Amino acid sequence: MKNPQRRIAFAALAFAGLAAVTGAQAWSWTFGSGERIKGSGEVGSEARTPGGFDAIQLSGSFKVQVRQAASDSVEVRAEKNLLPYIETRIVDGGKGGKTLEITTKKGFQLAGTQPVQISIGMIVLRSLAVDGSGDVRVEGMKTPSLDAAIAGSGDIRLQELFSEKVGFKVAGSGDIYAKGRTNSLTISVAGSGDVKAAELASDEVSVKIAGSGDAQVQANKALKVSIAGSGDVRYLGSPEISSSVAGSGSIKRLNN
Repeated sequence: MKNPQRRIAFAALAFAGLAAVTGAQAWSWTFGSGERIKGSGEVGSEARTPGGFDAIQLSGSFKVQVRQAASDSVEVRAEKNLLPYIETRIVDGGKGGKTLEITTKKGFQLAGTQPVQISIGMIVLRSLAVDGSGDVRVEGMKTPSLDAAIAGSGDIRLQELFSEKVGFKVAGSGDIYAKGRTNSLTISVAGSGDVKAAELASDEVSVKIAGSGDAQVQANKALKVSIAGSGDVRYLGSPEISSSVAGSGSIKRLNN
């Protein structure tokens, strides 16, 4: 019979080795297509002055922090040799607005070993779109209206959001989390993504789900729901409810 203590020791050593490898690769990421640029591991930061903007379009595996400020600003923190390949530019956003586009330089694939962190200050945020696996966190934002959308597996977190009108759109497996206050909330989910907005106090809420995605909301006056698929809507408040459900989806009160 083999020595059981030796087997236990070997298993522990193997587990430790796997954990070390996993930890070393925890921040590895790739994005884009074309010539491969590997991160050097040496991190630096760069202040950008692209101009004024009221919207953000993110494409990439980046972590973005947004805060309300007296002026618009952008700071990028990444491996030094990757900084020239992370682009921040201003484009026309429609309705007289300007959009900050964050993406990688065309024709290059970035392979990073450290996370890319982007800090943004904004006078006002009216539109936020995430394409891919990027994560955006917005801290304390007062705005007349806000539209937030995800296409892919990224996440959006909105803390202390105060707005007259809010719209959320999820296409894919991404999630949106929101806390704050609004008069009107419109949600559209196509896919398996979730919207968790039970802490976003709303007067009137409209939810449309196509697929297996779920929505949690707080509706104080009216709740309109349309479900096609297995998605669920859970709600707080005592609203008047109008609904249409095709499939196994359901509408139920959310337990605190």
